Amino acid sequence: MKIDENLEPLDHGMVILQKKNGFRFGEDAVMVAEFFSPDKSGNILDIGTGTGIISLILSRNPKINKITSVEIQEEMAEMAKRSIEKNNLTGKIEVINIDIKKLNRGNTYDYIISNPPYMKNSNGKINNNSIKAISRHEITLKLEELIAQSKRLLKPGGSITLIYRSERMIELLNKLSEFGFYPKRIQNIFSKNTKISKIFMIEAIKGKNKGFEFLEPLYIK
Repeated sequence: MKIDENLEPLDHGMVILQKKNGFRFGEDAVMVAEFFSPDKSGNILDIGTGTGIISLILSRNPKINKITSVEIQEEMAEMAKRSIEKNNLTGKIEVINIDIKKLNRGNTYDYIISNPPYMKNSNGKINNNSIKAISRHEITLKLEELIAQSKRLLKPGGSITLIYRSERMIELLNKLSEFGFYPKRIQNIFSKNTKISKIFMIEAIKGKNKGFEFLEPLYIK
């Protein structure tokens, strides 16, 4: 463990490496991991894994055979690998430091999950910390690229699960439709201090319409 890192506990006796004063996983990642609901056994691709929190949580799911965790930022990918090793999960989780657009595994995965950058570069002040900036703004991965790559990498009938900004819901739904995805579940997330949903979660299916559910809203502190 490096001097600027902490080893922090997770549920079920797991641990994760975190920066003391840098990028740290947020509640969004935990919520989308809990929202994920596979209907059969399969392999999952975690796009933009960061320090690996979503992959670690999903490693407990009995329906997940193998997890591929892709992260474009070398420092984050290296931390994720060490967290995987500390939890003795190298046989289940593979961390790859690569741009998702260069991952040569078309029609491979049953599931994709992501807590992607959701702010356009023209919206809001971009953080001077490059790691935080890439995690929050569409610097290396735009929405259309995320959906296009998901279509390329998923098997027919595979699903993509995302958490995203509510203000961009229509844009996301349009992009999903453009690339042949059908929404299956949507859940709005509300803070108890506001009546407006700022984020939501969605599951969509590649090439198949399996019906649609608007789930009861989730309220958080």
